[in-house]
Amino acid sequence: MLMLTMTAVGLKRFLERVMNKKNRSPLEYVTLSVLALLVGAILKYPNRAIGTHDRPDLKGERGLPLIGNLISFIRSGRDPLGYRLEAFRKYGPVNTLTVPIFGRFIFVNTPEHMQYLLKDNFENYIKGSTFQRRLIDLLGRGIFIVNGTQWKIHRKTASNIFTTRLYRDLVQGAFKATAADLSDALDKTVDRGTYIDLQNEFLKLTLDAFGRLTFGLDFQALKTEGHNEFGDAYDYMTNHIESRATNPFWRLTEMLRPGKRREIRTAIATVDRYAMKAIEARRAETPEQSESRPRDLLDHFIKYQYEDGSMLTDVELRDVFVNFMIAGRDTTAQTLSWMFYMLLIHPDVLAKLREEMEIVFPGGSSDNFKYETFANELPYSKAVFYETVRLYPAVPKNAKYVVEDDVLPCGTPVHKGDLVGFSNFCMARNTDVWGPDAAVYRPERWLDMPSPETVAGANADASAQKANKSPFGKFRNESTFKFPNFNAGPRICLGQTFATLEALVTTVYLLQRFDFHMAPNQPIPVPKPAVTMPMRDPFMVGVTRRQRDATALVDV
Repeated sequence: MLMLTMTAVGLKRFLERVMNKKNRSPLEYVTLSVLALLVGAILKYPNRAIGTHDRPDLKGERGLPLIGNLISFIRSGRDPLGYRLEAFRKYGPVNTLTVPIFGRFIFVNTPEHMQYLLKDNFENYIKGSTFQRRLIDLLGRGIFIVNGTQWKIHRKTASNIFTTRLYRDLVQGAFKATAADLSDALDKTVDRGTYIDLQNEFLKLTLDAFGRLTFGLDFQALKTEGHNEFGDAYDYMTNHIESRATNPFWRLTEMLRPGKRREIRTAIATVDRYAMKAIEARRAETPEQSESRPRDLLDHFIKYQYEDGSMLTDVELRDVFVNFMIAGRDTTAQTLSWMFYMLLIHPDVLAKLREEMEIVFPGGSSDNFKYETFANELPYSKAVFYETVRLYPAVPKNAKYVVEDDVLPCGTPVHKGDLVGFSNFCMARNTDVWGPDAAVYRPERWLDMPSPETVAGANADASAQKANKSPFGKFRNESTFKFPNFNAGPRICLGQTFATLEALVTTVYLLQRFDFHMAPNQPIPVPKPAVTMPMRDPFMVGVTRRQRDATALVDV
């Protein structure tokens, strides 16, 4: 404060001296001109970022002249979800802030807004050029950041692979195989009597599974002790997506840190090398070799033809690989981490989950590991997964660029160039949407539950157990706009069923064989600022074998 006072006094004396002079120097004229422009700008933008419209109709944290809410926006990087949640609680379901370069954000937090943005006026709310410029060297022109025709090509082509036939093959093949590999790693942990970072293991599991599905790559991450070259490079690269997406001055900050750009280029080069190796091998395949293996994502994209007959280049195929790896690897692994944490702190939920498992998979056998079983006969297990996704969404926040002036369903005008932001993490905690227990982990909200008498009868009825019927009723889907955690509208997630099946197969397989407990000094997990929803710290757990494993479990 003293410094500001001294500066103001000095400026006042300077102006008095200059204004009283008849003959001024060129430097004094320039200084006066700059000061005049600055004063004019401050008068025009007294509480918002330069270049933004005045919006007295919107609630939000008052900004500073010219820079708006830049300071609090930067500070929120330590806990962006908590910052946004507090803003919704303080200012309501529609609020605003402004940031230089980004412009004006208008945040919304209701299902009605989700339906309007993601479906009803889908074409007017897109991934903006500001977002694309920050990430193009990392993600290229893949499905994650493109719009229009390019997005439609990626979407239509990828949809060909996500079929019931694929899911049947995955449940009995890759999902079960990677779960078995993780089980082997946990066995070693038991033998050593040590703790293991479960989040890291789940990342290895999904890397192995999705690597096979996308480009036919076998990373063998779960079978390899220590670091994985591709996994480490990929993690380093994707960690910078969030820092760029939320930093208006990312070019400057990357330049100021010695070696930063070199580190990023090295990580990108490693990822590119794996992608190009798979592409070159696929292009060199003979027809006989191609027919002898399962179809994957690369098969569909490498054969795609544009209207003029041309095909995707190697660079375009690389972009497919990187974008789909983000969609399928990080998200499911992180959800599994949060799911196991919630099971460990909610033993009543874990007990019900095990009860369902015992009925559907009697004796702990994996003989019944079939697509139809996981899709239709595990309502409580599916509810546990969906409740985890609700509270800890794989993509916790997003923003759309406004193409043309518009009016939101609540009557709020938006201008071309504005960013309309929303947060699945925040809407999950909105009591107006999910009820007074919105912040409570309660899988039963996803179920049409039978009466207690029906449950007791089913538990006592041996014939029901033989028929593999869960006693927990039926799973009930919610509106995709109330629960947009797998997106909604035209961009609804292609891999929703894939992720659900992978999580359920992994969970059942592991819980049949092991009991888990958190390490004594394990901190309470909190989200790490990222595009997805990782835990900030390692998720250290201890593992013991279930007592019956030696006699009851049957692998096929």
